[in-house]
Amino acid sequence: MIELGLVDVRDDDDVVRAHQTTRTIAAQLGFSTFEQTRIATAMSEIARNALTYAAGGSVTFGLDDHREALSIVVIDRGPGIADVAAILSGERRATATGTGGVGGVGLPGARRLMDSFAIESSTAGTRVEMSKRLPRRAAKVDAGRIGAMRFQLAGQLANDPSQEIRRLQRDIAERDHRIVELTEELTETNRGVMALHAELEDRAEYQRRAVELRTRLLSEMGHELRTPLHSLSTISQFLIDRLDGELTCEQDKQVRIIHEVAETLTAYVNDLLDLARTDAGRAVVHASRFHVDGALKALRRILQPLVPPQVALRFEVEPDLPAMTGDEQKLSQVLRNLVANAIKFTERGFVAVRARRAGADRLVFEVADSGIGIAPEHHELIFHEFAQVDGHIQPRMRGSGLGLPLSRRLAELLGGTLTVESVLGAGSTFRLELPLEIDATPAAPAAEPAPIAVPLATAAPRSGQPRILVVDDDLASRYVLKRWLTDRYIVDEAESGHDGLRLAATGPDAIFLDVVMPDLTGFEVIERLKTDPVTRDIPVVVYTALVLGVHDRSRLADAVAILRKSTSSRVADRAAIEDALVKAGVASATEDSRG
Repeated sequence: MIELGLVDVRDDDDVVRAHQTTRTIAAQLGFSTFEQTRIATAMSEIARNALTYAAGGSVTFGLDDHREALSIVVIDRGPGIADVAAILSGERRATATGTGGVGGVGLPGARRLMDSFAIESSTAGTRVEMSKRLPRRAAKVDAGRIGAMRFQLAGQLANDPSQEIRRLQRDIAERDHRIVELTEELTETNRGVMALHAELEDRAEYQRRAVELRTRLLSEMGHELRTPLHSLSTISQFLIDRLDGELTCEQDKQVRIIHEVAETLTAYVNDLLDLARTDAGRAVVHASRFHVDGALKALRRILQPLVPPQVALRFEVEPDLPAMTGDEQKLSQVLRNLVANAIKFTERGFVAVRARRAGADRLVFEVADSGIGIAPEHHELIFHEFAQVDGHIQPRMRGSGLGLPLSRRLAELLGGTLTVESVLGAGSTFRLELPLEIDATPAAPAAEPAPIAVPLATAAPRSGQPRILVVDDDLASRYVLKRWLTDRYIVDEAESGHDGLRLAATGPDAIFLDVVMPDLTGFEVIERLKTDPVTRDIPVVVYTALVLGVHDRSRLADAVAILRKSTSSRVADRAAIEDALVKAGVASATEDSRG
């Protein structure tokens, strides 16, 4: 060590003089005021400890051999410190030994203030050496500078220590004033943060309520639209199928237009409701294990009739793809949207659906086409709600602008991504990447069965035809059900909940019940039916266009089946109704090829 100076510590004035000397040396070496205070405090702790418990000692100041750190050595001749390691680690509290030796008070604190700290203690005395690295921007310490420092220190050590005490008092007063200022600044900042937090909470609550209101509005509006659209589509299908006699060519054309418009509007309403549910966080993932190849084959059966003659629909599946755990219905919905969109904007050429592995735990589905393509500036716009991109084919192929936004939301809900690569005039490729295993609650039994084969109901052995009561405020919905059932059942109609309860007392064999009605809801009707001894055993089939949540379904738990008014397939709708009649015990299932 290159020695700079030494202070003997025999009384309190010597401790003050050592403190002043430490600050002077630290300042000359380029340490900041803050670091000067830390170094002087560490030295003072050890020096006062030596004075208190060893009746004095010495403090030596110097530089390490490389002139890169300030070194301070405090030595006393006391009886030493017991269990130094335990005191430094905090396992034992530092106390006076009671024998005049160093009790270790101040050692842990001084150690934290310095870069290095070493202590040797025995019955012959204690030696503490600590150091602090010089600041990086400090001037180089050469031999001339060391000499100047030694000379200055020699003069300073002869000064009155009371000057250092007064300077320390000023420093403490300034520090206390700064602490008060900082406390006031922090208090004011905290008030601002609290106010901002409250404002953000208010805005988040406002947004949550807006989304909730939008979802509720769309759900109720969707029911009001779905019910007449379902009736319109089904009745027009009756006419197309010539169930009530032949039509002229012009009548057939008109009916088919009506049917197509009804199905288009229904698809639009369904997309709007699905989008609202995902925005509100109400969309539920029903996980099940399925094979990708099987899901794509079903998709092909659905979409093949939509493909024009000039377009080839190809499915390219990588061999030996593993089974996937996810929501098969939502995956099919996304792919159906993508393929239908590709077909819509491809006048000739191909639409290809591909499935392959992407690493060990992900699958990639691609829908590529040779259609009109998408300009780069529109690659994100198409995923915005109601967005439409202008082009020569768009006026003839206007859509709702909801299919792609909904598809991306569903992809994210399934833990994946949906992106697009496209060149204007050279086709597009939509890339859906999903995990092989999705962490979700296993799917409950399907609420909307849609078998392909239609089990026609035959009357169970009874005296006379079974009697069915249809409770629905919508005339068209009652007509559709009656048209399907009247050839094998006696059908009674009630246009309100109160009328339904009155007719239920006459003992029908089964009841078809709507949920949304003006006087009594379906929830109230089924509750009253099941609490009345006269009607409690009558099986109830809920038949509604309302999208039911988990809570709604729990309120309808007494129903033997819950069916949704749908326009997706007359065969599937008829099959679901026939299956519900079997569950109600008024029919037995037999296979028949008629639809």
